[in-house]
Amino acid sequence: MRSDHKKCLLLNADYSPISIIDWKKAIYWKIKYENNNNYGIEIIDFYKHDYIQCVNNKKHPIPAVAKTKHYFKYLKYGVVFSRKNIFIRDKFTCQYCNKQFLPKDLTYDHVIPKSTWDYSLGSPTNWTNIVTCCSVCNRKKGNKTPKQANMNLSKLPFRPEKTNKYLPIAHKLSNIEYSIPTEWQIYLPQSYFDYA
Repeated sequence: MRSDHKKCLLLNADYSPISIIDWKKAIYWKIKYENNNNYGIEIIDFYKHDYIQCVNNKKHPIPAVAKTKHYFKYLKYGVVFSRKNIFIRDKFTCQYCNKQFLPKDLTYDHVIPKSTWDYSLGSPTNWTNIVTCCSVCNRKKGNKTPKQANMNLSKLPFRPEKTNKYLPIAHKLSNIEYSIPTEWQIYLPQSYFDYA
């Protein structure tokens, strides 16, 4: 078995990509929920040149693409507020120095510090008060507003609209875009790779 064929693309019931799972999990879910229309999956494609060699010399194909039987409404409730989604919204770019970083080298900053926040407005940790920030700029700004720290924001923080780029699969795909298996390609529109 080839190492790049250990993953299975999981599609929603409408054939839109929603996740990447281990091929063993695809087989397990197919068997476990065989008679359940709400939670089962169907395997709809296998790797063309890859298989599992069993002890009796029988070859079993490895699932490449599977589909849920039930439609899951992933974008129904808007974009979930999370560190990862803040980074995606801000294109992995520090909003003070305007340099792009790897996620591991980023943090986030409260534009209006928690110490001066008006709590009658709710939590200071929200879409319109949090920006992506590198650690150098975060230390430099400290417990000040951008004006007090003499640091300009690249753009004001905002609540993003629902798009494919906020689905869990989008970030995974952007990391493997140049080695995507052939069997997956017809199910992956370009919008899943666009962070512009």
